[in-house]
Amino acid sequence: MVPVESSERVDQGGTSVGGSGTSSGVTTVTHVQVDRIRPEDGLGRKRDREGHLELQRSIRQFGVLTPITVRPAGDGTDDYLLIKGQGRTLACRILGMQEIPAIVVDEAYGQDEKVRQFLVENVARLRMRPVDRALLIRRAREDGEETTEIARRFGVTATTVRRLLAQFEGASTTEVAALRSGEISLSLHAVIARHVDPGERDDAVRVVSGADIRTKELDAIFVGLGWSELTTLGLTQRAQRMALLSWACYSIANLPGGTVRDRIRGLATHFPLEFEPDGATLALVSR
Repeated sequence: MVPVESSERVDQGGTSVGGSGTSSGVTTVTHVQVDRIRPEDGLGRKRDREGHLELQRSIRQFGVLTPITVRPAGDGTDDYLLIKGQGRTLACRILGMQEIPAIVVDEAYGQDEKVRQFLVENVARLRMRPVDRALLIRRAREDGEETTEIARRFGVTATTVRRLLAQFEGASTTEVAALRSGEISLSLHAVIARHVDPGERDDAVRVVSGADIRTKELDAIFVGLGWSELTTLGLTQRAQRMALLSWACYSIANLPGGTVRDRIRGLATHFPLEFEPDGATLALVSR
C-alpha cells in the first residue's frame, strides 16, 4: 500500500480502522483495482435506480470523493472484500473505471465492527423489511447506542424504538428465525410478546404461524380466553393452553365475516368442553 498525500488522509473521528493498531484517528488511502473487489457476505443492499444514476453522474464528473472500505480476502488471492461503498464500487464498474480510492483495513477486522460500520453508513438508505429493521434496532441498543440516536438514525420515534425493544425482550432464536423467514409477521409477534410469557412464546409462535388470522383477532383471542389468568395455572397446564390457542386460531378462520367482536362471539358459541389425546399432543372437542 502506498500512502497518499496528506490532503487525501482520512479523519476517522479518533478511531483507527487500519491494521497498525494505532489510535491517531488518521488512516491512509490507496487505490485498489475495481475488478479485484468482491462483495462482503451479508452486506449487500437493494439499490435505488434513480439515486444510483445520480451517483454515477457525480463520479463521472468529480471522481470518487469518499473512499470505500475493503479488507484482504484472505484466500490466497489479491482480491479484496468490500465492507463499505457498494454503490460507489458498482458505479465505477459501470463507468469502466479501473481503480477506486479505498481504505484497506486489517484482515482481522471483527465481524461486529464490520456490520456496525455498514449500518452507520447505510441504514438510512436501506430498503428493508420491517422485521429486519426491528432486529437491527435491537442490535444497535445491545451495542450500547442510545435510544434517541437509534431513533434518529432509523428515522423512527423514540417511542417506536422502546416498543420494539420491549417486544424483543427475551425473544428466543426460534422467534427470531420465524420472523426472518416470514412464518409470522412482526405485528402478530408483537401481540404474542404482549400476552405470552417468554418461556411459552416458541410454542405460541408455532401455533399462530400456521393460522390464517389477523392481528386484531389474535389480540381479541388472548383477551377473550383470559390468557393472563390461564398463565397463572403454571407449566403443568402449558399443553392445554396451547391446544386452546390452536383451536381458537384455526376455528375463527372458518367463521362468517364480520367485526372482530362478532367473530369472537361466534367463536364462544363453539367453545370446546374437554381435551382429548391426539398423538403426543392434545385436541379440543365440543360436546
